Amino acid sequence: MKIAALVDDLFFSSKISAAAKQLGSEILFCRCAEDVPQEVARICVDLNSTAFDSISEIKKLKRTHLAPIVAFVSHVQVDLKRRAEEAGATEVIPRSKFVERLPELLS
Repeated sequence: MKIAALVDDLFFSSKISAAAKQLGSEILFCRCAEDVPQEVARICVDLNSTAFDSISEIKKLKRTHLAPIVAFVSHVQVDLKRRAEEAGATEVIPRSKFVERLPELLS
């Protein structure tokens, strides 16, 4: 399975890479919505990224891709979670749940 991830946090990138490798999934780290190929099965977006505007990127992805968009955020950032849902994220989950669900999300 091919998964795209808009993540600039090195800690999370390595965690995602390790889980994908263990599951035999292909993970593509992208810098923006335009870099995400059409044939991905899922798109993961870090709402706390400092390298890109995550809400704008979700809006672009929603217009151009059919794959579900799973965004993750600190559990205390309720407003950012709401904005991501309004932008078109399929699911917005706390960072801790994202880590717990990595095997499910990457397979």
